[in-house]
Amino acid sequence: MKLNWKTIGIVLGGVVGVVVVAAVLFIAFFPKELAAREAERRIEEATGRDLTLGGKIDVTFFPALGFSVEQAQLSNPDGFDADKPFFAADKLVFAVALMPLLRGDIEVRQLILEGGEINLAAKRDGAVNWTFPTEQTSDQQTTIEDLRLDDVRLANSVITFQGADGDPMTLSDVDASLSLASLDQPGRMEAQFDYRGERMSTSADIGSPRAVLEKGETPLRAEISGRPLEASFDGAFNAANGALAGQLEAHGASLRQLMAWIGSPMAEGGGFGAYRITGAMRHEGETTALTDAALTLDAINARGALTFINQESGRLRINGDLNSATVDLNPYLPAPAQGAQAGGVSTNTAWSTDAIDLSGLRAFDAEIALAVGTLKFQRLTFSNVAMALRVANGALDARLTRIALYGGAGTARLIADGSQATPRVAVELDAQNVEAEPLLTDAIGFDKIVGRGRLRASLVGAGRSQAAIMRTLRGSSSFSFNDGQWKGVNLAQVARMVTAAVSGSQVGAGGGDTDFAELSASFQVADGVAATNNLRLLNPYVRLEGAGLVDIGAQTLDMRIAPRAVNNAQGQGGDAAVRGIGVPFRVSGPWSRVQYRVAIEDVAQTQLQQILRQQDGGSPLSALGDALFGRGAAPTTDTATTTTTTTTEQQPAQQQQPAQQPQQRPRNPLEEVLRRATQGQDDEKQAPAPSP
Repeated sequence: MKLNWKTIGIVLGGVVGVVVVAAVLFIAFFPKELAAREAERRIEEATGRDLTLGGKIDVTFFPALGFSVEQAQLSNPDGFDADKPFFAADKLVFAVALMPLLRGDIEVRQLILEGGEINLAAKRDGAVNWTFPTEQTSDQQTTIEDLRLDDVRLANSVITFQGADGDPMTLSDVDASLSLASLDQPGRMEAQFDYRGERMSTSADIGSPRAVLEKGETPLRAEISGRPLEASFDGAFNAANGALAGQLEAHGASLRQLMAWIGSPMAEGGGFGAYRITGAMRHEGETTALTDAALTLDAINARGALTFINQESGRLRINGDLNSATVDLNPYLPAPAQGAQAGGVSTNTAWSTDAIDLSGLRAFDAEIALAVGTLKFQRLTFSNVAMALRVANGALDARLTRIALYGGAGTARLIADGSQATPRVAVELDAQNVEAEPLLTDAIGFDKIVGRGRLRASLVGAGRSQAAIMRTLRGSSSFSFNDGQWKGVNLAQVARMVTAAVSGSQVGAGGGDTDFAELSASFQVADGVAATNNLRLLNPYVRLEGAGLVDIGAQTLDMRIAPRAVNNAQGQGGDAAVRGIGVPFRVSGPWSRVQYRVAIEDVAQTQLQQILRQQDGGSPLSALGDALFGRGAAPTTDTATTTTTTTTEQQPAQQQQPAQQPQQRPRNPLEEVLRRATQGQDDEKQAPAPSP
C-alpha cells in the first residue's frame, strides 16, 4: 500500500489545530479565579492556617499544567511568630490533574514554590511549626490528607531553622522535591542546597509520613553528600521529641574543613585530615551518644563510646571511653629539635618557632578515659598508657596514670592552657628504672649518658612557640642513674693521668668513656636555665662532683666538674666525700658537641686559699686572702680543697709554681692530659713536667 503523504499531512495539521484550539479554549474558559479560591479554601481548611494569594493569577503549561499565583504565603500556627509566615513564595504554581479537569473537576496534585522562603521553628517544650492536623474535628472537615498532593517542589528557595536557642541555620538556593502518594505510604525527599559556602545534596526515605505529622515514630534512612562531609543514617525518627536512633556512618577528607564548615574553625597546623566515624547513634534533646563506635583520624584508629552534649554555655561537651592500639601525636605537634635528629644541635634553631595556638580548647569541654597500646610524642615512645583526659575552660589536663617507657614505668601529667592569649604548658613526670640513653636522646637530643634509674620533673613554661616555651621554663627536676656510662670523656683515666703526672709514674690512656656506679643531680629551673650544685658521680677509684648551668632554651651547658682519684673501690652508695687527688675542669658548649677543658684557674685559686688559711688568722696574708676570695668555700669546696691539699702535700715545689703563675707556663700539661683522655689516645710517655 502506497503512503499518501498528502493525506498524512492533512491529518497532522488537523490534530495540531485541535490542540491549538483546545489550548486557546482552555486559557479562555479555564476558571482560574475560581480554581485559585477553591485551592485557597481547601488548604486553609486542611492546615488550619491562613493562606494569602496575590491578585495576579495566570494559567500555566510549564513547569506543569495548572495555574500560578504571585506573592503567596501561609501563616504560622498559634503560639509562633505571627509576623513571620510559615512559608512565602514569589510564585506558587498549582498543577492540576488532566483527566479530572476534562470532567470539570479541579484536583491539585502538585505544588511548586518558586523563590520560596520556608521558616521552620522549634520551641524548648518540643512544639514545632511544621505539623498539620490529620484527624477531622467538629469544626474541620478537611485535613492535610484530603489535599492529595503527590508532589511538592521548591525552586531557588531558602529554608531557615530556628531552634530554642542560638542563631538560625539557613539553607540557600534550595532545589527540593517531596514525593508523597499518601500519608500511609513511604515518601521520599531529595534536595540540593548551599550551606556555609558548600553545595550539598541530601535525600531521605520516610517510612511513615503520617507519623511525622502526628508526632509519632517512623523509619528513616537519610544521606548527605558534599565536599566536607559524606554521611548516612539508617534508623528511626521520633517526631514528638526529635530523637534519632540507628546506625551512623560519616567520613570526609579533612576534619579541619568539616570544623570550619560547621562554624568552629581550627587553628593552623598539621594533622586533622581524613576522618571516619561509625557506630550506633542515639540523639535526643541536646545529647548525642555513640556506642560501639569506631573512629579513624589520620593514622589513628580507636574504638569505644562517646557522648556529645550541647551546653548552655555554647561549648560542646564530650564524654567517653576509648582505646587504641597506636596514637601518633606528631602530626598535631611542632617539629622536634632539628639538630638532635641530624646528629648535632644548633643553638637557636633546635626548638621550633612555629606558632602554637591552643585557643581551639575553648570550643569544647571533655572528660575522656583513653587506653593506648603505643603513644608517640615527637621522638618519645610510651606503651601501655592509661590516660584521663579533661578539657575545661580552655585548658587541657592529661593525667597518665600508667605508662611504660624505655624499659621502665611511671606516671606523668600534661597541662596545656589555651584560656589566655599566650599559651602555657606544664609537665610532671616520675619515671623509674628507665634507660637513660634512649630517653634523653629522644627527649632532648642528649646521648652522653648510659644507665638505668629514676627521672623526675615538674616544669611549666609559657610562649607562642616551642622555642619561647623552652626559654621560659621554671620548676625543678632530678635524676639518678645507676651502673652506667658517661660517654665522651674518661674521667677515671684523667684522674690516673693527673696522679701519674704528679707522682712521676707512667700510665696509658684508656677509652673515651667513664663507667659509673651512680650518677645523680637535682636542678632548679628558671627562665629556661637549669642550675645544679649537687651533681655527683661514684665510680670505683673515682669520685666526681659538679655544679653549673644547663640552658634548655639554647640547648647548651656550662658545668664545673671536679673528679678525684681515690683509693676506695666502693661504688654505688659509696661515700662521695672520700678524699683523693683530682683537678677540676669545665664542660661547655651545645649538648651534642660539648667541649672539655681544665679549669686551671680554679686550681690556682683553691691552692692559694688553702695556703692562706694555713696561716694565723690575724696575719696580713690571711687578711689579703679573705679580701680577694672571701672566707666562703669555692664551688664544690670539699672537692677543690681535698684536691689542693693532696696536690700541695705531694707535689714538689717546682710543680706548685705553675698553678700560682700560669702565665709563665709555655704549655698546660693538664689540658694535654685531658685532651688525650677525652680522645681516647694512647699516652705511654710520662706526662711532661711543667716548666720551672
